[in-house]
Amino acid sequence: MRVVAASEVVERVQSEGGKLFVWPRSTRCCSGRLTFLEASTEAPEREFRAVGGDGFDVFLDTRLARTPEELHVELHGRRRPRLAAYWNGCAYVV
Repeated sequence: MRVVAASEVVERVQSEGGKLFVWPRSTRCCSGRLTFLEASTEAPEREFRAVGGDGFDVFLDTRLARTPEELHVELHGRRRPRLAAYWNGCAYVV
């Protein structure tokens, strides 16, 4: 798995412990169920597996059966930017 992250993302994750946790969040809408990714440097109470990373360690929720070819990580927001993860460049998991 290749991690795509700008230098400010790497610096942020490293300054908060050097670990990034990624897990799915599902929602329903008119077209069915969509699964988005959540990302944080703090582990929620779930099981994770280490999948590597470049500049920091990445842990995926064990419920994610597949590993993406690319995991894009960005910062979103102005005051206190939050981490956002994208699966192979998509905002949702397919």
